[in-house]
Amino acid sequence: MKVLTRALIKSHEENAVKSGIFSFKELMKTAGDTAFEVIKNNYNLKGKKIAVVCGSGNNGGDGFVISQNLKDNGFDVTVIIPLGEPKTETAKFYFNNLCGIKITENFEDNYDIIIDALFGIGLNRELGKEIICLIERINSANAVRISVDIPSGINCDNGKILGSCINADLTITFIALKPCFMLPPATDYCGNVTVADIGITPKDFVFETIEQPKPIKRKHNSHKGTYGTAVLFCGSYGMLGAAILSAKACLRSGVGIAKCVLCKGLYKPFTVSVPEAVCVPVRQTLNGSLSSNINIKKVTEKATAILFGPGMKNTKSTEKLLKKLILNTNIPLIIDADGINALSRNIELLKKANAPIILTPHPAEMARLCKKTTAEVESDRVNTAITFAKEYNCYLVLKGANTIVCTPDSEVFFNMNGNPGLATGGSGDVLAGIIVSKIAQGIPICEALKSAVYIHGDAADQKTKILGEEALLPSDIIEAL
Repeated sequence: MKVLTRALIKSHEENAVKSGIFSFKELMKTAGDTAFEVIKNNYNLKGKKIAVVCGSGNNGGDGFVISQNLKDNGFDVTVIIPLGEPKTETAKFYFNNLCGIKITENFEDNYDIIIDALFGIGLNRELGKEIICLIERINSANAVRISVDIPSGINCDNGKILGSCINADLTITFIALKPCFMLPPATDYCGNVTVADIGITPKDFVFETIEQPKPIKRKHNSHKGTYGTAVLFCGSYGMLGAAILSAKACLRSGVGIAKCVLCKGLYKPFTVSVPEAVCVPVRQTLNGSLSSNINIKKVTEKATAILFGPGMKNTKSTEKLLKKLILNTNIPLIIDADGINALSRNIELLKKANAPIILTPHPAEMARLCKKTTAEVESDRVNTAITFAKEYNCYLVLKGANTIVCTPDSEVFFNMNGNPGLATGGSGDVLAGIIVSKIAQGIPICEALKSAVYIHGDAADQKTKILGEEALLPSDIIEAL
């Protein structure tokens, strides 16, 4: 799905009116009518006390239309106007046409359903104390909360909370998704998001969401060489599990051959755990990590993609080995985990790469790469990803809620599936294994990254239905692949 900023939504609405498709009154009526249908189809409204909290702008106008629909269909509804009567002409029209509905400026705490139509996508200022107090009362009420367009108190374009915001169970938005639905901290307050069709088709857009990948049909006349060779530099003493998870995920994702370069001391337990993988046991350092004295050309022979980092330890040896790889390979190189930590000490190496580079950081690792704080990265995820990927000519998978895939050409894709069960050690190792597998099979890099991220999240969602979020393990995700 396409993601539109506030400015693009406004221009789409204005263009629809200019072209004669709608008037602004018709657009507001359609939005309110459509939102009412979504609410009616999602909740049992019979016998429920419903409050529609309306602001003084056009979002409030949507709320007035919803309110009249509720009244006309026999439901108990009260309109609350804490900011007074509406100020825009279109909203005034629907306010003046309210019929048989109680209207008050005071919010009470005895509602079963609260519909939030206070502020729409235009809000970009800090809220005053009185409105913050009202929002906190709404959030503390024992009621279902439904927001119209976006939860009030959120900045549409960057996801920031402007003092406080409605904690919605359902958000009904119009035309297209907005950036705030994918960005922290707003993403935690939007609940289930439904995009309501009001007759305007998005054309221009800034970002896209990742859709379910189409399955690739395998040729009957094929063999293991047909599906590529992934070489994984992984594992160290104390972190063999990362190597096992990456290798298993790689194999489960369809690669022809998974070749794992790992310390000699790990060879036996690794082979027992992943007998399907080809092992290249090599010298190890005194601290149990891979030696940098490896013949890169020999161990990567016939490789179609390389993964470097899961469970390798952040040592000088890791840093030296990564440098050799970056300078001496011409096939796609995925750098993950301690590979990223080692790279952060010599980031300019990326500018000397002869192969496509894919980085898969979580926010703290991204902060090390950018020399920022984790909070700074999280407060500006999109621009951080775009700026970095462009400067270092790399692909970026910035992990977290709604993982971002960013290309060197500044294309941005949000992943919308997955759940908090993924917030456990080892989940990233599984994702890295899926990514190297997809790229090794010859899928174009951007498509491979989108496919891997989606499959990883979807597998977690499927398993969570059975196990719950708290019990989910990375090995469960591999099982679901």
